[in-house]
Amino acid sequence: MNLDTLRERTHGIVVFAPTPLVEEGSRTTVDVEGLERNMEFLAQAGIPVVVVCGGVGELWDLSAEEHRLVTATAARQAAGRMAVFAGVNGDAAASIAQSRQAEAAGADGVLLFPDDEAVPTAEALVDYYTKVGQAIGIGMMPFRADEMVDLPVLRRLAALPKVVALKEERERMDEFQEIVLALGDQLAIIGAGDAFAPSYLVLGGGGLACSLSNFLPDLYLQLWEAGQQGDFARVMELHNSLVPLNQLRRRFGLRLVKAALELRGLAGGPCRSKPARLSPAEQEELAQALAGFSAVAV
Repeated sequence: MNLDTLRERTHGIVVFAPTPLVEEGSRTTVDVEGLERNMEFLAQAGIPVVVVCGGVGELWDLSAEEHRLVTATAARQAAGRMAVFAGVNGDAAASIAQSRQAEAAGADGVLLFPDDEAVPTAEALVDYYTKVGQAIGIGMMPFRADEMVDLPVLRRLAALPKVVALKEERERMDEFQEIVLALGDQLAIIGAGDAFAPSYLVLGGGGLACSLSNFLPDLYLQLWEAGQQGDFARVMELHNSLVPLNQLRRRFGLRLVKAALELRGLAGGPCRSKPARLSPAEQEELAQALAGFSAVAV
């Protein structure tokens, strides 16, 4: 996918996908068949963008070979129907190596998590993205969670040829509005976080990154479309229906997403952090919260 096409397509619901795992004795391995099913489910639902090997994808717990395997599997199953980004991290040298591997594996772009010690200043951050961008042929999505990355810095990042979108993690609506007004016509500003989805839509965000969309993609696509049509009564109706799940997500984190995928007939498996799974009582809470949503065909 060329950069112009990628820039156009990186809008709407952006699914940050967990890495499904299976237990083999005392260790866990990537569930390749499960990942294929999850990607096919999202593609058939009409999701435009998926990010693998991000924070939700347990990036920091994947080996280099697992990172390559997950990226290649997702890209192969997407088959051009979804734009596929892979998370990468580290200093410039490590990020270039991971990004080149992701490109070779078929990714359309990378979501970058620069090591804090490697980018202590705004100037160092711009230099990091410049170096990575010059070393690869695919798109870049910077990840903004630090107030150091202010609007002047973002203008410089947006001017880099490979930058196609921005994932905004600050959860400051005043800052989000300023960024959309300044840069929203150049690249998609992706609002991250289920709780703030209506606000991101009202403020003109170019996309939503919501973890619950892994197992409720149809609902999130409806929410997105309602926002684009200015039907915010419908946006709030859909958003309010998700409050019980969002409350559980705050309590259980990634374990909830993986367990919900399994309850929907998809692939989740354990997390590599502890505790690895929901307890039976927690699973029952989740099952009750999911009961009001229509079944997913897989």
